[in-house]
Amino acid sequence: MARVEVPTWLGDAMDRELYRRNGFRVSGLAVTATPRAVRRRVSEVRAAEALGAERAGGSAGEARWLAPDPVPDHIAVREALRRLEDPVRRVVDEFFWFWPLAKTDGTELARARKVWTRLAGSADASADPPAPSPRSIAVHNLAVLHHAEALEAKAFLGAGTLRTLWERAYLYWRLVLADDGCWRWLDERIRVLDDPRLRTVDGTAFREALPAVLFDLHAQVAVDAARQRGGEEVARQHVTLMRSLKAHEDAVDAALRRVTAPLAAAIRDRTEALPGPGADPAALERAADSLLAETKTDVQVLRAVLGKKHAVVADAADEVAGAVNACAVACANSLSADVSTAHDPLLNRAAAHLRSARGLAASGDVRTLVEKNLAVLLSNDILLDCKETVERGERSPGRAAEQASRLLDTIEPRLRELRELRPHAPETDQVRDAVAMAACKLFTEYANTTRDLDTALAGYHRLLPLAVSQEGRSVIRKNIDTLDRAAADRSSSGTAPTTIGVPGLCLLCGRSVRPSEVETVRRYDIDGPQTVSIPCCANCRPQARNLVDRVVQADPYLSPTTEYRPRAAHRRSVSGRRPSARSGAGTRGGGAFRVLALGLLALTGALFGGALLAGPETTVGKWFSGSAVVIGLFGMSALMDLWENRKK
Repeated sequence: MARVEVPTWLGDAMDRELYRRNGFRVSGLAVTATPRAVRRRVSEVRAAEALGAERAGGSAGEARWLAPDPVPDHIAVREALRRLEDPVRRVVDEFFWFWPLAKTDGTELARARKVWTRLAGSADASADPPAPSPRSIAVHNLAVLHHAEALEAKAFLGAGTLRTLWERAYLYWRLVLADDGCWRWLDERIRVLDDPRLRTVDGTAFREALPAVLFDLHAQVAVDAARQRGGEEVARQHVTLMRSLKAHEDAVDAALRRVTAPLAAAIRDRTEALPGPGADPAALERAADSLLAETKTDVQVLRAVLGKKHAVVADAADEVAGAVNACAVACANSLSADVSTAHDPLLNRAAAHLRSARGLAASGDVRTLVEKNLAVLLSNDILLDCKETVERGERSPGRAAEQASRLLDTIEPRLRELRELRPHAPETDQVRDAVAMAACKLFTEYANTTRDLDTALAGYHRLLPLAVSQEGRSVIRKNIDTLDRAAADRSSSGTAPTTIGVPGLCLLCGRSVRPSEVETVRRYDIDGPQTVSIPCCANCRPQARNLVDRVVQADPYLSPTTEYRPRAAHRRSVSGRRPSARSGAGTRGGGAFRVLALGLLALTGALFGGALLAGPETTVGKWFSGSAVVIGLFGMSALMDLWENRKK
């Protein structure tokens, strides 16, 4: 069926309050009341109001059918009578109210309903034009009755009852459209009123536009239902019932578009009123938040009434998503320009708004744009966390493994979201590599400091699936291989204590010492814990401990560097600190060399003492003095070499 435009004079009927404000229902007059009867009713209302009556008097006749609740006051009755004084409005109100029928006039509504139902099911009785048959009047009155009940039904009646009311209303309205007697009655009423203002009003135009009017009213009911909490399903049921009338699909689409047009226009107005990119970040955040809150219900109503794939719904959703994306990007760009705002909560709010915009976006282009911007925010946030965690690990290497594990735990949800947003983008792989290398550096710092190989190995194995590039995976595998070899060497090495000096003799003065006078020190290196014993007497114990502090040192563990560098342009880079390059054997050799140098200096002192005792002028004294000078030079040379190596 082709789309039919509703005449302007019939637009007054496209109101959800069609029956509540019907002039005959409110005033209590019959549809056949003469203009004189209308004027008399006006006088009655004025008199009642002058006497101070709260109401305009009781109603009679057909007004008992669907009596208004609450009873109208003087103002409402006067407004209804003014409607009836307008011939165009009166014709509309006559059509949408009960027509008189001798068999039901003055009866109760329940009895009238039974009579109408019986007549509607009977064969069409002959009637002389223009008078309609009783069946035509009965069909019309049943259509009005069920339509009014459906429009004014309460939600608590249930979906099944509401559907039944609307199905019956459409059933009888279809019969009205097919019954020529109903339209002859309307034409006769227009002729009887005989008002020049009715020259543009005729039954044919009314008949053609009636489906559009009915669907428009039903569409308003669907919109009102969708606005209620949890009413989307009820709204969809209303639309399904409307679309079940296959002969009027165009009229249904036009009604749904007309009723939802104000919602789409309101969404468009809100998006155009948002602040521009140069606004304050807090104002941009508030604007995006308000837009999402204010348009949420409207978008839900559009989706429930028109369907998610409807062009109007897609355009409205894209407008909101695009506007929210613009606010979030402007807010993030404004904050990124200032290093001090790197952890501003507004950045998290901007990311949350982008997630909402992604859920709203209907077209692929808008969704892709939102996802790309959200991925940038997530990447920057992840890289910033990596940078700060690495800096904390360098300051507290003993807790670096704990910090690395916490970093991986907190970043994993964001990495998962990033992979979902941009699964094949090179930037995603770069962020994953950056996270892996940052954690690798932390585990390396921890291993170099604590020699806890098991924890570091477990961390490296956790990082291996995270790294993407061949370079990153190679670094992690190399560290794993190095620690595996170190762990194997540690398990095969002995644990016998190492003694410095001659067992049983004090290392410093040469006196005999008992086993209880041995200074024992526990040391750790990459091969595991080792025990070092230094025999010393009670007098030399302080000097022996100082010697231990200089000689017995933990060997730093050599491992590959992680070459961690943050990828974000606005983040400052983190330089990787390389571990020391000394091996365990070199450290032990250096300790023995120190002992030799100290021994030479001690021997020099002893020779000088002997020269003094023998006398400097004697042959023995001269020999002791010369030997002391030579040996002292060797000792000083050895100490200078040790000092230069220590500086390096």
